[in-house]
Parts: sequence; C-alpha cells; structure tokens
Amino acid sequence: MGKRSVWQSVGHAAVGILQTGLEAAALFIVISLVIGRFEIHSVSMEPNLHEGQRVLVNKLDHLWPRWLVGEAEASEGHRSSPFAPQRGQVIVFYENAEHTGIPLVKRVIGLPGETVEIRGGRVLINGQVLDEPYLHGVLTTCDLCNYPIVLGPDQYWVMGDNRPNSRDSRSFGPIRSDQIVGEVILRYWPLDKVTLHP
Repeated sequence: MGKRSVWQSVGHAAVGILQTGLEAAALFIVISLVIGRFEIHSVSMEPNLHEGQRVLVNKLDHLWPRWLVGEAEASEGHRSSPFAPQRGQVIVFYENAEHTGIPLVKRVIGLPGETVEIRGGRVLINGQVLDEPYLHGVLTTCDLCNYPIVLGPDQYWVMGDNRPNSRDSRSFGPIRSDQIVGEVILRYWPLDKVTLHP
C-alpha cells in the first residue's frame, strides 16, 4: 500500500470519527431539550419521592410554539397540547415566571378552569372529593386558604404528597403553565428505586 493510500485511509477514518462525534453532540442537544434531569431537594413528596433521588422530566410540552397551542383550550378549559400536565402527574416548576431559584417538585391537583376547595381534610375539585391514594391516608389542611378557589384558563393547583411538610399552592397560590419545566417520567436514581411515573 502506497503513502497516498495510507493517508486516504487515515483521512476517511478521521472524517468518520468527526461525523460520529457531531452526530452524538447533536443527539445530546436534542435529548437535553426534550428531557431534563433533576435531583429532589426536599421531603415534600415523601413517601413517593425522597430527598436525594433523581428524576427525568419530559419538557416536550414547553417546546410547542405558542402560536400552535398557546391560546387554544379544550372544552374543559385546559390547554389542548397533548403533553399538557394532567391531574395526578408530578411536575417540576419554578415558583416564579423568571425561572429563578431552585425548581420545585409537586403533584398536579387542579386543572385550568376548575374550582379547588379543602374541606374536612380532603381536597374537592368542582365540589367532588378527589381520590388521592398516593397520600396514604394523610389529611390535607390549609389555614391560609380562602376557598373556594377558581383557577384561571392557564393556572394549575399543585401540592406535595407530604401535605404537612410541603410548601405549595396553599402558600403561593396557583402556578401558570409558563412556570412549568415538565412532567416527571422516570425516577432513575438510586438504581434499586427506578420507577416509571405516569
């Protein structure tokens, strides 16, 4: 094999490595845009999520262009995006619209347009008691709340599963969709606690 053939082989190999590296970088960027990784920093979601555990978050809903889903609403009053948060989902969000501070992890309780009330230790949505098996019998109270609360067309009511030890919508009120990072889809750490979240 001549010198030219050797250099051609090296050149082809270098181009292949460079191309693979660029494809891997592009794939990483796309995945990072759609999937976020977060660590739990509080006890507010116990016993279902514990401090130090890590989760993957689906950020796809917030990549949809506003002109496509921003003003459209379903008949029930909530956003029509197929990836919008649903009741019972665990979400990651910021307490403010500027997305500053540590993101919080809570469960979606009330959807846009619904009426939320806490009475007798139970949560009522549109006057109906909400079944919350993830609470394991813990009662819900709120001394600061002035009920009933009617959520706006782009508002969500969120609460932690550890109701006595959770700073949530009972403290800071409903959140808007632009504060939401995404929905928790997987607890991936520690490895013996890997769990898919619906």
